[in-house]
Amino acid sequence: MKVEQLLLDGVFVEHVAPDGPAASPPIVFIHGGSHGSWLWDNWTRYFAGLGRHCYAFSWFNHTGSVELPTEEFVKRSMLDATEELGIVVKYAGETPVLVAHSMGAAVAQKYAEDHVVLAQVLLAPVPCTDSRGEAIQIPVDLSLPFPPMPYETAAEWFFDGCSEQDARRYHALMPDESPKAVWEAAQRGAAIELDRTRASGPMLMVAGGRDIVSPAELVRKHAAHFGADYLYLADRAHSLILEPRWRDVADRIDSWLAHAAW
Repeated sequence: MKVEQLLLDGVFVEHVAPDGPAASPPIVFIHGGSHGSWLWDNWTRYFAGLGRHCYAFSWFNHTGSVELPTEEFVKRSMLDATEELGIVVKYAGETPVLVAHSMGAAVAQKYAEDHVVLAQVLLAPVPCTDSRGEAIQIPVDLSLPFPPMPYETAAEWFFDGCSEQDARRYHALMPDESPKAVWEAAQRGAAIELDRTRASGPMLMVAGGRDIVSPAELVRKHAAHFGADYLYLADRAHSLILEPRWRDVADRIDSWLAHAAW
């Protein structure tokens, strides 16, 4: 397979192309808060090996993408990343499947309110106003970029299930996040409005039984609100993408996508 890295209108994109003609529509992968395109390194190669063009990108001020002025970055909602997503979809040139994680799931859902997508796969998604849960108490200074959490906290929240070596490597890659986006996520849905009547494409939502960031009961509630298919994995945590058994999750998603021409 061919791997190329691009900078499109300030958005860092990694495109992994299949060997030979594409067998299925492309996938655009959307990371969540304090992550970057690197989250999907295994997944882009896995799905490219199944015959799909795969595109993973970083939001502005995240790994490889342009840095916005601080006064602009601190005001960015997680939903503002629909701008970057639109740039990548335009480059892909075809109607895609969206695969997204955590905050990125809200980006995918908001984008799909105004654009046609073939399907949405949302892993550990943040909820919305209609599926909200109890807020997380995180002190956030809205005037300053939100730095990565200390390693011990990040390992518990984001990298549970990974080896310490891998967890420390991923932690070192984490960029600053918009404090507004962190505050929105901490509200557990109360700050994110999504319209299910405008949702494009069938949805699969995936929850981990050990996830303390996006608890399975909230993901189930969110899936029910949108009429989405729901996959519960009892022994998984928030980072279903990076945990050592990520391939099992990817296999389940590929199986779901194979049910139609998604």
